[in-house]
Amino acid sequence: MPEEEKAEIQSQHKMLNSSSGFSFCYQERLHHNRDFRNAIRYGRKIPTRFATIIVLNRKDDNTIRRLGLVTSGKVGTAAERNRAKRRLREIFRTNKHKLTPGLDIIFILKPEIKLTGYSTIEQTVLNCLKNAGFYSE
Repeated sequence: MPEEEKAEIQSQHKMLNSSSGFSFCYQERLHHNRDFRNAIRYGRKIPTRFATIIVLNRKDDNTIRRLGLVTSGKVGTAAERNRAKRRLREIFRTNKHKLTPGLDIIFILKPEIKLTGYSTIEQTVLNCLKNAGFYSE
């Protein structure tokens, strides 16, 4: 395989895994318990009717914005919990480019989320982040 083709394939692979697109890749999720604990301890807590939003502005050089979701059986059945998480992931995925770089965002879901529509959730989340200074249009 010529060097030009190898470079093109590597470039395409980088673009697929980059946080600049509308994808939601592995690096944009909170995975480790220490990251959740750190955000909960030092982050800014924003209560809403359907979730508590915790936002931590990391002071490292990494500009990737990361998302963590916390839910319990009190929220509802597995299908209801998964629907709520899919909605929040979609809101994050489509609006992450407007968020401050280097944020860790955690949503701790409340049972009221299953009674709330997508547009209401999106509007509330974006307004809360905008009022906190983490979101710009």
